[in-house]
Amino acid sequence: MSSMHRIDQHCFPTLAERLGYSDKDILVIVNIDDIGLHKDVTEASFKALKFGMVKTGSIMVPAPNFEQAIKLWQENPEIDLGIHFTLTSDEWGEKYSGPTVLPKTDVPSLYSPQGVMWTTDEAFIMHAKKKDMVNEMEAQIQKVLETGLKPSHLDHHMSIYGHPDFLSILVELSRKYKLPMHLPGRRRYKLPFIKNNLFSLRRRGYVFPDTQMGIYHKEEQNLTLDFWKARYHNRLRSLKPGVHIIKVHIAFQTKELNNITGILDSSIRQMDYDVWTSDDTKKLADELGIIFIGYRPLQQLQVKLMFR
Repeated sequence: MSSMHRIDQHCFPTLAERLGYSDKDILVIVNIDDIGLHKDVTEASFKALKFGMVKTGSIMVPAPNFEQAIKLWQENPEIDLGIHFTLTSDEWGEKYSGPTVLPKTDVPSLYSPQGVMWTTDEAFIMHAKKKDMVNEMEAQIQKVLETGLKPSHLDHHMSIYGHPDFLSILVELSRKYKLPMHLPGRRRYKLPFIKNNLFSLRRRGYVFPDTQMGIYHKEEQNLTLDFWKARYHNRLRSLKPGVHIIKVHIAFQTKELNNITGILDSSIRQMDYDVWTSDDTKKLADELGIIFIGYRPLQQLQVKLMFR
């Protein structure tokens, strides 16, 4: 443990304490990515949100099913949803993706020669210009705000955080719109490190979970539900007191979704749904004393810390 972390731990309240809990509580945010990607993703996500353990998710704005996601959110405005910054279109982008919010001519560096958003992180990192990224990310926020709904946080699609300009843009938008951000696990700092390390960001009022985890790995050989559930359950058992985020991808596996994203991807999404609407998972969480929360308390805390 670094000396900086020890100072932070002993001289300042923990995030859990700032949120009104004790320093012995285990708080877990289960966040659904990709809401709005497809109707089978959107419908399964909203059903999972009603089960109880999953209390937040994030919407893809430039996605084919965005309008349905907004309609369901407007019917349930109390649901805690954020914005899933989408600047790439996955490997299936050439056959199924939405355009950017801004016209292609306004953000040309976000597009491939085939006329779709870049389908790999590597291509995006190589070609995307900071100006186009800023303009499109802000347009995605504005499109959600124009619906009258109030997003709770900002996160990202795929691994676009590998772009050296991404973090500085994210930090600025987080402050400007008073929305906490999901910080990637591996960062490339273009600005001086001292300005953007986690300790410095927290001292400046930014609020983000203590740890993060996701198990969306297509290379896994054992993709049975029992194996998948055990991975999540082992993670829950390993958690120490603090605030933790687990990112999940949820959908109903249908023939239509199989044909778009592939059987492996849709299988993973179905298993995530099965795990996080499972009585077994809920029973284990209760036994471990886990408290499930959404992003809204973090947003309220960030506003309090930054603008008091």
